[in-house]
Amino acid sequence: MVSKLLALEAYPNLRDLDFRILRGVELNMRHHRWVPLEDIARFARVDVETASFRLGKLDDLSLVRRRSDIGYIGYQLTIHGYDVLAIRALAKKGVVEAISTAQIGVGKDADVYVGVTPAGEKVAVKFNRIGGRTASRKAAYHGHVFQDKRHTSWLYVSRLIAKKEYEALTLLSPIARVPRPIAWNRHVIVMEFIDGTELAELRDTDLSMEEAREILDTVLDEYLKIVRFGIVHSDMSEFNVVLTHDGGILIIDWAQYVTTARPESYELLKRDITVLLNAFRRRWRVEKRFEDVWPDFERAWLESRGEE
Repeated sequence: MVSKLLALEAYPNLRDLDFRILRGVELNMRHHRWVPLEDIARFARVDVETASFRLGKLDDLSLVRRRSDIGYIGYQLTIHGYDVLAIRALAKKGVVEAISTAQIGVGKDADVYVGVTPAGEKVAVKFNRIGGRTASRKAAYHGHVFQDKRHTSWLYVSRLIAKKEYEALTLLSPIARVPRPIAWNRHVIVMEFIDGTELAELRDTDLSMEEAREILDTVLDEYLKIVRFGIVHSDMSEFNVVLTHDGGILIIDWAQYVTTARPESYELLKRDITVLLNAFRRRWRVEKRFEDVWPDFERAWLESRGEE
């Protein structure tokens, strides 16, 4: 499903006051499920009438939502309003100058668009969308990220997920084939633009058995380095391996990573290896037995924990 980045349509119509108001809603959502109009006006340093008028415009643009049946008039930031604030912050920091409306990737948790830096460099801009699609499933899927948090706003969870993936990419990019991170703000990550194709998008006939075997060996070699470093992807599959157009590979989507210090990482790692081997066996008839692959990964896992 291709989703529209409504923030790009709304952005040119916004004034500095609108951004202050959106920021006021965002900050006060820490304390209110629905932020009182008076609190927003106070933060934006305007009278209530002016705040109400501007919030009406923002509501029309789908950047906020309004509720008046709770004993007062309250507002919430929508995911589109969150997009606007993140884009504004990244633009002010000189990270991105423009973002294309063309979507280059859509997954269960995020949408990816092409951005351009002030220097004219093409980058990938990833907007996390936790809660926007089958939220109950995602609550369980990402539960480890916010299980100790009292605040479970989906905007906040999206921010935590983006922060987590940015941290993973920052740690791994010097040692392994993962996307190079450039910046992070709220629920948005800016990273290097990848000229390539996910393995899942390839037809079974696009690779010979020998080509597929070489790719699998490369992926396993890279993943072994990562495990030895102390990180388990925990969502490895053909959907999270990109075959670059220069013949290399990248392992993507690190939002679910866990460190090998966590006891559950052992079973997650076994699942990752099993899923990879099954995918290559099913699609390209590459026969590689788990019993032959697992000992190296188990040893790397133990080494990372100082147990080998």
